[in-house]
Amino acid sequence: MSNGDRDHRTARLTAAAAARTTSATARARRAITRLHNTGQPVTFVAVARAADVSTSFLYKQTQLRQDIDAKRGTATAGIERSRAASAESLRTKLATAIDRNRELTEQLEQLHTENEALRSRLLELGTRPPAKQEARRGEHADNPSATGPQQPR
Repeated sequence: MSNGDRDHRTARLTAAAAARTTSATARARRAITRLHNTGQPVTFVAVARAADVSTSFLYKQTQLRQDIDAKRGTATAGIERSRAASAESLRTKLATAIDRNRELTEQLEQLHTENEALRSRLLELGTRPPAKQEARRGEHADNPSATGPQQPR
């Protein structure tokens, strides 16, 4: 193998290693951001798992190590913010549910009142069915097939 071939192969390997390092660094940065934004603990192990890199890679990269160290203490602040937001959204949902419950209770009271009025009206009419229903009953008496199947005689 000539020196030119060796130099060319070495350059290609160096470029490939640099590309892998750049890719791994980008994945690690995204993992740090994602963990921090979701309130999960930002640790070397968690970042390594999320970014699919080794912890030794993270320790060797000075800037990544500093970023992880800086975010380690702030993960709990993100959790507190999400808890506060959750509590506020729960209060809003509760207030909405209470208002809806009040509306439904009022509607139920109105329907009870209407039902009582209709029952009173039926009692006043003697609880007899309307004329249409009586006419239909008469039709069934004249038409045996309308009342259902007949037993053989």
